[in-house]
Amino acid sequence: MKLSVPFIVDAPYIDFLVKNKSVLSSVYFALPDGPALDARIQFGSLDLPFLKKHLPRLGKIKTYCLFNTRFITPERYFDTRFLNRILDRLQALDSIGSLSGIVFSDMYLLTALSKTGHKQVKSLEAVPGINMMLDNAPKAFSMLAAIRETRFKLPGKLVLDRSLNRDFNGLGKMVSAIRQAFPDVGIELMANEGCLSHCPFKLTHDAQVSLSNTRLVPEMTHRISQRHGCHDFFHHHPHFFFSSPFIRPEDLTAYARLADTVKISGRTLGSRFLIQAVNAYIHQSFDGNLLELMDATRFLADAYHVDNKQLGPDFLNTLAGCNHLCVNCTRCRDLFNRTARQQTRILKPYKDRP
Repeated sequence: MKLSVPFIVDAPYIDFLVKNKSVLSSVYFALPDGPALDARIQFGSLDLPFLKKHLPRLGKIKTYCLFNTRFITPERYFDTRFLNRILDRLQALDSIGSLSGIVFSDMYLLTALSKTGHKQVKSLEAVPGINMMLDNAPKAFSMLAAIRETRFKLPGKLVLDRSLNRDFNGLGKMVSAIRQAFPDVGIELMANEGCLSHCPFKLTHDAQVSLSNTRLVPEMTHRISQRHGCHDFFHHHPHFFFSSPFIRPEDLTAYARLADTVKISGRTLGSRFLIQAVNAYIHQSFDGNLLELMDATRFLADAYHVDNKQLGPDFLNTLAGCNHLCVNCTRCRDLFNRTARQQTRILKPYKDRP
């Protein structure tokens, strides 16, 4: 199964991707030298000279620019100059090599871009981002119908909601329906996010990131997560990590008939993290702390070592089909107690940190 991976500014990481390009299906990256339109807090960005130098080295794999912010400020939807400048950036990217499309989470923005009449639109796929939460076939069909009303191309793939990763019945039905109706559309699954199952903070967190990226308010998303969100929750209940719908590298074969590609996340965690994670999924094996492969729960690796090899071949069968009635179940707690050990460095409560 091929991988969709981040593309970041790091020469050794790019060398690593070039070496392994035969197992890559696509790369994705934020808009270079432009406004923050993706779903992550901006700590830096790519630039066109770097992309011009390194993207062609990956050959013919697909390339996607991230437009998956939850929203932009309202006046921007009507600002033709703003919208055309964005599309001009995409045109410059396309001149470097072949830009396959954009990944979006804001249908207003997609529609506004389409209505500019910019010639670049017609050459780009519009791929619904993972945070569009496509978890059933009717929702996917409605999304494709909405994209069809724009000047963008239909997506070459659909990234299905992470909640389906452990629901093989629901996943199988959805994949079958999509392939019957749209046989040319590939299926992609998110492998290593590692956040809470059906995360109750997710929608607000995405909105807070977008609000911060407007530069109208200070960045506080990390602090909020530490004090009131999933970081705080995992600190008090680390065993809930096992209810997260991540896919272990060893379990990729279980998804071979259901998905065409898997997505590796973690582009803000740096090249060392990404090389380790991508390598694990390439080889479908990892001998180490499973938390070190996760994006959202990587911070827990400072406090706990979850021995991936101790989880064994029955791990997926043990947790697949979970009904999430945790009050009546100790399965995740028992598994965590058996396979996790506390690290020498203890994770203190956030209120006790200097």
